[in-house]
Amino acid sequence: MRCPRCDANVGEGATRCTFCGQDLSIVHYAKRVSNTYYNMGLEKAQVRDLTGAIGILKKSLEFDKRNTNARNLLGLVYYEMGETVAALSEWILSKYLQPDKNDADYYIRTLQNNQTALDATNQTIKKYNSALAAAKSGSEDLAIIQLKKVCSLNPHFVRAHQLLALLYIHVEDYQRATKCLQRARRIDFNNTTTLRYMQEVGGKAGKSAVSTQKKTPKKDPRANVTPVGTYKEEKRNFMPVVYSILGVILGIAITFGLIRPTLLKNSSGDDGQEISSANEKIAVQESQISALEKEKEDLTLQAEALKKQIEDSDTQAQQRMVAYEKLVNGLHYYYLENDKVKAAVTVGDCKKSDFNTVAAKDLFQAISKLSEAEIAQLISEGRSTMNTSCESAIDIFQQVLSVEDDNQEATYCIGRCYQLLGKNKKAKKWYEKAIAISTDSPIATEANGHLTEVKEALGENDDTEASPEEENAPAE
Repeated sequence: MRCPRCDANVGEGATRCTFCGQDLSIVHYAKRVSNTYYNMGLEKAQVRDLTGAIGILKKSLEFDKRNTNARNLLGLVYYEMGETVAALSEWILSKYLQPDKNDADYYIRTLQNNQTALDATNQTIKKYNSALAAAKSGSEDLAIIQLKKVCSLNPHFVRAHQLLALLYIHVEDYQRATKCLQRARRIDFNNTTTLRYMQEVGGKAGKSAVSTQKKTPKKDPRANVTPVGTYKEEKRNFMPVVYSILGVILGIAITFGLIRPTLLKNSSGDDGQEISSANEKIAVQESQISALEKEKEDLTLQAEALKKQIEDSDTQAQQRMVAYEKLVNGLHYYYLENDKVKAAVTVGDCKKSDFNTVAAKDLFQAISKLSEAEIAQLISEGRSTMNTSCESAIDIFQQVLSVEDDNQEATYCIGRCYQLLGKNKKAKKWYEKAIAISTDSPIATEANGHLTEVKEALGENDDTEASPEEENAPAE
């Protein structure tokens, strides 16, 4: 245990610091409270109240940030809910606080050795972000398809189940929404969002199921059966045949006497009406075809726009995944190898907006900056390297500029290295950039003197060309 006043190492059971006399009772009290909250969080995690466990474990870490048991358990809870990045962040911090005999070693090593799980995590993040963008743009069908794939890749991703249920509620498919919420609740039993969605669904799913299962009333198969009387043999009667023959004869006479002349008289007018009616039908069909073609063009444009939106979402998700990989590598250098310079250079081309969680943004800010003393030490190392290898010195100064792009001394030293290498055109550009940073500094005075020398040399030998490897020099 370390004294909070003088940071000296003291025994775990000591009640007072032997170096400064600080009372350590409050430290022991904070540790006991932290352990109490840890036990409460463990109980909630064991009954799958993961949301409640997260809140209590964070409270435990507020009392004792070095409680690695609570931090490791918090990482496991995050991993169980499908939040792999948050889980990895907690385990890396736990490893930094307790380098030896820490279960976080096993968790990190297991995750890194399982390449299939890492690939599935990458695909899950991409598809979830794409589905979220599609849902916000109103494309519920596309979002539902992608979220089904996410849930199949990572069945424990609670947020994916919740979003899928929300989309089903939006399209009024309450039965499927209830199934998704039940899956999410099996993972996190007391999640507030899941419970709120289930309250929203309420009894709608049951009513929907009952309405679809209404049965039509059965008909009595004997209702149309006519009772049959006793059998009686009838006598033959020829009168129906006679009546039929007379009816046929009478019909023929009426046809030739009355109807046929009228039909012959109106046949010429009917032909014109039929042609007019046919023309009207053709015009209607042509207008329908034109409307369908216009609708086809609109649907084609919508499909192309949707495809471009999906591609942009995949590109953005890929860039964010690359930024998270750089952050993890930077944390490795910062906490495990204690190389703050290499950590800052690793995340040098990232921005705070590349990360979508507060924990990731805090970690990025913690490792992306170097103190003035560290930058000065790096510049001193570069100046010493100039005596043996100007190319290696340029690499060191470029590391300084990746962290602090307006460092005048590093800019001036790169120009000096190019001058020593005989590359006067590149040296001139770097001297001019150093002078532009601050014109009234001593470094600017030195840069002006060397700039004059370079200009004179270029006037005598103006065919000096920049070599292809000078890619990091500033553009004109």
